[in-house]
Amino acid sequence: MALDEAVAAGVPGAALEIQTGDGDQLLTAGNASLEPQEPIEPDDLYRIASVTKTFTATIVMQLIAEGELSLDDTVADIDPDLITHGDEITVAQLLGHTSGLADYVKDEQFGKQVSKGARLTPEGVLDFVADDPLAFAPGSTYEYSDSDNIVLGLMIEAVTGNSFEDELNTRILEPLALDDTSLATTFDFPEPHAQGYQYDPESDSAVPEDVTDVPIDPNGAWASGALISTPADVATFFGALLGGELVPADQLEEMMKTTPGAGSPAGPGTNNAGLGIFKWAVPCGEIWGHTGSFPGYRTLGAATEDGSGAIGMTVNATGLPEEAEQAVLRVQELATCRALGEPVG
Repeated sequence: MALDEAVAAGVPGAALEIQTGDGDQLLTAGNASLEPQEPIEPDDLYRIASVTKTFTATIVMQLIAEGELSLDDTVADIDPDLITHGDEITVAQLLGHTSGLADYVKDEQFGKQVSKGARLTPEGVLDFVADDPLAFAPGSTYEYSDSDNIVLGLMIEAVTGNSFEDELNTRILEPLALDDTSLATTFDFPEPHAQGYQYDPESDSAVPEDVTDVPIDPNGAWASGALISTPADVATFFGALLGGELVPADQLEEMMKTTPGAGSPAGPGTNNAGLGIFKWAVPCGEIWGHTGSFPGYRTLGAATEDGSGAIGMTVNATGLPEEAEQAVLRVQELATCRALGEPVG
């Protein structure tokens, strides 16, 4: 099995949920913990990182459908004091990573604060880049930036008068009964969870380091990457989104207008970026979703164009050796074909 091959190549453990008209299936390989060795369980939790961005985009699109926002609204239209160039950047550009806003994750000072285990806030991390020059004219090119979704989260709060977490719960988690999904707001990691491991590219060691408890405040990721979930919940969410349960057809169509661009990490096959979602083309067809990476955890969530097939895949390691990386991409491709109902070779 391809999952076993990924483990043999260096992945500590992997879990893959596949949901189709024929039913739901959870496939696992490897371990949730290496020391002591513990098998992966269906209710194990993972940090799904940037997969959070599609949840955020879904809320934005719901607000657009309700007439509370529009794709052409600028940041300054909603909050004129949020960022220096807010009058130049639109909601659509934030959703599609064409805003030109610098990525706070790449800021040197932000990195120093994270390494110290500092407490963070969404407003605080945005301050690292809020006054920076734009990397390019908004709308002129694609460049993935975590800052975009921090801004979107703050815009959601400004428009609704509610916290991002409350909007997330009432609009998505509760209606879909995603009981194993939550927004992390403290250093605590709910149980049961898989341990997260990371390979050191500067080391020759074949054994990854356990980084589960590295003190990174999830409030620094927030609407850009702070969700905790399971493969089953991730698959359910993407199936519902693409199936039209969360966003009206007009807004879903806007989300699926693409330009060349990849997430971080990239997904399988050829990558194209939509608004809060990516399209991946592999030899057996196309699938829509998002990837995520947080130290020790890597996730892919996706669904077919009509939502009839969906997948949620988690790997409890980052910085994988090249052989393991290719093995993970192979699993993602095969899972895509399974969700599409195509033969798996």
